Amino acid sequence: MKDKINYWDEFEYDKLKLLCHAEKVRSVMEVAEHIRIYDNLPPISVEMHLTDSCNLACPWCTDRLLLGKGTKLDKEVAFRLLREFGQMGIGVTLEGGGEPTLHPDFKEIVRYGSMSGVSLGLITNGTVDISDIINELRWVRISLDASTPEEYILEKGKNLMDRVLDNIKRYRELRDYQRVFLGIGYVITKRNHSQIESIIDKLDELEVDYLYLRPVEEDIELIPGREELYDLRKKILNLTENRRIKFKMVINDRLICDNASLPCIAHGLTSIIHANGDVVCCEKRRQDILRLGNVNERTFREIWQSEERIQATQKLLDASNQLGCSACRITGFNIMINNLKKLNTREFI
Repeated sequence: MKDKINYWDEFEYDKLKLLCHAEKVRSVMEVAEHIRIYDNLPPISVEMHLTDSCNLACPWCTDRLLLGKGTKLDKEVAFRLLREFGQMGIGVTLEGGGEPTLHPDFKEIVRYGSMSGVSLGLITNGTVDISDIINELRWVRISLDASTPEEYILEKGKNLMDRVLDNIKRYRELRDYQRVFLGIGYVITKRNHSQIESIIDKLDELEVDYLYLRPVEEDIELIPGREELYDLRKKILNLTENRRIKFKMVINDRLICDNASLPCIAHGLTSIIHANGDVVCCEKRRQDILRLGNVNERTFREIWQSEERIQATQKLLDASNQLGCSACRITGFNIMINNLKKLNTREFI
């Protein structure tokens, strides 16, 4: 009988995962304490955009400014990057800029990355069946963002919810439950959780491991109030009690803009490679995109050690240069680094 225990735990999303990267933490803290001018160690993980094509039309899409230019990362460039990342021990999330599974060589790229020893994650809209390569990935998160077909059309622009659920059903029998975590991404708006009970029932039946929820960031008019979010979290806590499915809901981190008026010291924990090959610090700097280089022209390692990156670091160390940044997951790390930096009782537990 297939092992269908839920091995996923909320700690998978905890910032304390940084403790697994002690040398990197030390390097970042030395930047915070002005011991070094920049953190020269590789990022822990990289977000790789394979294409800027998408088959849905989410009105609040984080990457809507990148979409539709007909750009895709060359397969051989992707292979070279994956070899680099395998050697450097960098995790790779295939996501963003478009729908990664629409890249014509998507499955070949995933297989090559797995063969190269890269830990791969995937954020996808779930409309393309990946059952034949799902066990090459460490985790998959499917952006569902709706509790009914009507909500799905409103939030995603097309009526493809049944196709996504059918694909999830296929994964139920094929996935290695201990090695590959399957989650559902859920961007919360004011209009998409009317029947959250029924979709949790369905996802639990399909043996999805977890639900990852956060408030919408790109449309102020659709952001639920803080109390509404807290009430929803309490409701989901009750709905998931004694069930296989678990959940993680992020609220406070996703309601803070301008990087909490702090220097962005933690930017070096990750990086983004766009489908056109551009390497950038962050997807949230709409007001001032910091381009470090292009992987069609140089290796990632060369870009990461370049003068352009040193200059970008210096700019990010000035808190005033974060004005205009939208809500960002890196802000939470910057808050933690700032708190560690100013500790008066660091010699005590």
